[in-house]
Amino acid sequence: MTEIQSEANSRGRRAGGILLLACAVIALLLFVLANLGIIAAGLFTFLFLALIVVGIICIGIALFAIPMYIMKDPTVEPGNYELDDVSPVNDAKDH
Repeated sequence: MTEIQSEANSRGRRAGGILLLACAVIALLLFVLANLGIIAAGLFTFLFLALIVVGIICIGIALFAIPMYIMKDPTVEPGNYELDDVSPVNDAKDH
């Protein structure tokens, strides 16, 4: 008899938990819908600041990379660079 009562009690707790979760989700949705303008403005501000930070990083990288590229001293050793003269690394067939 106690098993039947505990099963009903357990089912009641699960149903109550599901109802409580549903109420919390509905309350959250209503809160978001009521404050949609504020949330949109905050999201826009966050994305705008992220764009500014990424732009500053790109400008910093460019200011660092361009002088490094200008100062780079390419050295080309004389020789034959045709692909016909390239020998395979592994002569054995892998497959």
